[in-house]
Amino acid sequence: MKKLLKYFGAGVVTVLLMAVTATGILRFYWQRQTAARLRISSAEGIHALEKIQLGGLEQWVPIRGQDSRKPVMLYLHGGPGFPEMPFSHLNAALERDFVVVHWDQRGAGKSYPILGAKPVMNVEQFVSDTRDLSLWLRQRLGAKKIYLVAHSWGSMFGALTVARYPELFEAYVSLGQVAGLPQIQEVRYDFALHSAEQERNTKAVAELEKIGRPPHQNFDTCRIMEKWVDYYAAREHRGVSRGKWVGLAFRSPDYSWLDCVRIPLGFTFSFAQLWRELFYQTNLFDQASKLDVPVYFFVGRHDHVATARVAEQYFRALDAPRGKQLIWFEDSGHWPQLEEAQKYRDTLVNRVLKETRESSSGLNR
Repeated sequence: MKKLLKYFGAGVVTVLLMAVTATGILRFYWQRQTAARLRISSAEGIHALEKIQLGGLEQWVPIRGQDSRKPVMLYLHGGPGFPEMPFSHLNAALERDFVVVHWDQRGAGKSYPILGAKPVMNVEQFVSDTRDLSLWLRQRLGAKKIYLVAHSWGSMFGALTVARYPELFEAYVSLGQVAGLPQIQEVRYDFALHSAEQERNTKAVAELEKIGRPPHQNFDTCRIMEKWVDYYAAREHRGVSRGKWVGLAFRSPDYSWLDCVRIPLGFTFSFAQLWRELFYQTNLFDQASKLDVPVYFFVGRHDHVATARVAEQYFRALDAPRGKQLIWFEDSGHWPQLEEAQKYRDTLVNRVLKETRESSSGLNR
């Protein structure tokens, strides 16, 4: 019996080693394949992965474009702490028309320090980092202004940055715009409770009525609401699957195995540091009520994370003297850039870029 167990144990270890080896080989092949597809070979092109100081902290910034003279697009990822550098290759076609910068913010991805002191994390610091990075990019690339594209959490401090420093930016594009978490949480709670009542889901109704309407003062209570919002949102609209996340990250030539480990570590750390300020202390209806640049909201019709309704309310209330447009993504939830990637790219190039260029030309006549 002991020999059998020993033999069985050795077999399990062998299978595990073979699986790990096969995964490593497969990932190496995928990364090489992606790198070949993304190769920038033009003499005017730029492909750099740079580590720079922002707010006293080293942070990673990839810069990619087929022509370094093209307009610069800075992308602010969501989370907090959920980088999009490992998924950015899905929309690499944008590099024909922009110099694209996907920044791993403090506490996220490559910029998350596994060892040593953890970074200062507050909304004001992210606004400062964004301003400093924009100034650095203008000098580094010789750009007069930056196209700022911001998703989810990034849209919160992104809008604050544009409101304070409009002279740095050519236009502001938001995806899954976060305007005010108190309003968002109320809409999400109503959605979950109404869906549960319609379905006569007594367990969901009981749990939601027990925690009551937002605001919720502890994270465990928030989790109960999150569970039922996610449950009913998934039944209404199938968003980005976990398999797609993993597949995109595994194919990224810029992310090592250690960088992949940093993703959940940075996300957990960042959210723990920022959730109270995010939920209770930031409200763009008051703090970013005017944006003096062209404004474009890309809104997923089925977004129950930032909620399409609150994004639309903020859009209607926003004072945007240089124009504002709301573009619906009918087959998207919270991730239009991944769920309707072709439309996302086409709208950026054929609407945002085209219209702002024409507007600038008119002003310069």
